[in-house]
Amino acid sequence: MTVERRKLEHIDIISTKDVSHDYNFWDDVDIVQRSMPEVDFDEIDTSTTFLGKRLKLPFLISSMTGGHPETKQINENLARGAAEAGIAMGVGSERAAIQNKEMGSTYSVVTEYDVPFRIANVGAPQLIKQSKNALSDEEIDYAVGLVKADALAVHFNFVQEMAQPEGDRNSKGIKKRLGELSKKYKVIAKETGAGFSLQDALDFKQLGVSAIDTGGRSGTSFAAVESLRSKNRSDERKERIGKTFWNWGIPSPVCLIYTNVELPLIASGGVRTGLDVFRGLAMGASLGGLASTFLKAALQSDKEVSNLISHLETELKTAMFLTGCTNLNDIRKVRKIYRGRLLEWLNQI
Repeated sequence: MTVERRKLEHIDIISTKDVSHDYNFWDDVDIVQRSMPEVDFDEIDTSTTFLGKRLKLPFLISSMTGGHPETKQINENLARGAAEAGIAMGVGSERAAIQNKEMGSTYSVVTEYDVPFRIANVGAPQLIKQSKNALSDEEIDYAVGLVKADALAVHFNFVQEMAQPEGDRNSKGIKKRLGELSKKYKVIAKETGAGFSLQDALDFKQLGVSAIDTGGRSGTSFAAVESLRSKNRSDERKERIGKTFWNWGIPSPVCLIYTNVELPLIASGGVRTGLDVFRGLAMGASLGGLASTFLKAALQSDKEVSNLISHLETELKTAMFLTGCTNLNDIRKVRKIYRGRLLEWLNQI
């Protein structure tokens, strides 16, 4: 199975199958509203600065795809929308382009648009030797340069790897390599659905990581995605691993508390609406990242991407208006109520 073909399988499964975790913990974050907010809606300021770059909105199109000819249009649609709206964007794992330079344009297409903050992407498992050699410094330089990136996401996806038919299972040595990369790039440590713990966050801070993309449990389960892929290959062992660990991980809102170690945070994992972004910002995040929601829009057209961003903006500003927030800093002061399964977690951390 080539990396390029796997990219298409992921897109097909995520866009057509129910592979979500069984519970979205963002729904357990209630906000105390203001009936007399003393704010004019049209004067609300949603702009922010993230790792030195100015954004019009605190949204991130989370790293998703690239590496197959059919993914080029997806990234182009996303980049056009990101540039128009002034928001950040990441590309999917660039290993496919590192292995096959002909796939480079499926990622570099994002450089044709004035995206204010671009994020390159490599996998943490590929930083060390697996069945294949680790990515070299030159290959990582290529990945960063390919998309003219402002930062490098290093994604952690070991739950997915364990359920993947061709998954990597080594992890010794990642810390050392991550520390080395953090001296050269603005590194964003990114989880892909299982979330980071407090110890992870403390390690990242010590290693010099610039920001943390929490990627907690609440949205797409990549264990579920790989379970379906393994089923299609009659790989019963891997299929079962995916089913068993379908709902593995730390809930997304909990991750924001665990990872609050004075580094910029991105709230992701199950974020669906502008209200969810508001919830994440209220819990300390700098940006809210969405993946599958943007993927489904980009599969249709660039206009759908722009429409989605417009809806997200309106939802965010509505939440700000209803709580008397004139700018993003005000959101930190909003009163939050935790309930349900989220409260069970919070009572024990």
